[in-house]
Amino acid sequence: MSSRYLFRRIFARAQPPLAWPVGVIAVLSCFASRAAALAPAPETGACSLENAIPATVAAIDDDFDLLLDDGRRAVLSGLEFPQTTAAGARDIRAAARKRLSDWLAGRDVFLGAFAAAADRWGRIPARVFASQGERPDASLVSVGGVLLEEGLARFRPDAPAAPCARDYLAAESPAREAGRGLWADTGLRPLDAAKGAGLLQRKGIVVVEGRISSLGESRGAIYLNFGQKRAEDFAVVISRRNLAMFQASGIEPRTLIGRRARVRGLIETGLGPRMEISAPAEIEILEGRP
Repeated sequence: MSSRYLFRRIFARAQPPLAWPVGVIAVLSCFASRAAALAPAPETGACSLENAIPATVAAIDDDFDLLLDDGRRAVLSGLEFPQTTAAGARDIRAAARKRLSDWLAGRDVFLGAFAAAADRWGRIPARVFASQGERPDASLVSVGGVLLEEGLARFRPDAPAAPCARDYLAAESPAREAGRGLWADTGLRPLDAAKGAGLLQRKGIVVVEGRISSLGESRGAIYLNFGQKRAEDFAVVISRRNLAMFQASGIEPRTLIGRRARVRGLIETGLGPRMEISAPAEIEILEGRP
């Protein structure tokens, strides 16, 4: 029998209702009528139920860690939730936590570890699957995929989550294109690579889109330039030690001139607005060769 039909939820929702702020209720109302449109979780593959094991979620903490009833702590690797310091992010963050708590607290899930050991905070980087219905034979779906699709989180290219990058980006795309959830906030939308001065003011992980105008090289790195002024325009840096990894995934920097791309990472400002990317999951090529 398929593992998706062996899944049974043993506990009812354990936490009492809370008095949530009006803004949180307003955000959640946008999703109330939306059933998860994602396909059931695949049985095999890089981001599937394969090797996932049952676990019970006791609670969701303020940092979105899943506290398991056996004392372990899991984290939804590959997901980034809005920080409360970002403009307009507070309600989305609270809505995302409520969504997770209402769905998973006191429930059984399937947990697939991305790493053999916990991270430095003692958390298990994981992909998590849960039933999206009340019936015991209801299909299991990716929890991360649902949150991305609903605009309650965005994809973060964590190294452990690389096997799920393609699936997570596909789940995120409808919310991003529709401006749903966090993507409705101008402070959280993709930034324009052509506005280098504005990028110098940004902090934390950002999403930047633009057209690659030229390629630069040094002994240690490849530079994807999104403008002609070195100290003012945005550039993406790829270390030569990581170049083979990009090429193996089909990303050949020398073929990207003239093409639009979307990148995710931290802005560095020492020599102008730059972003170093170290894995293929951090860059998406948005169109073919010009």
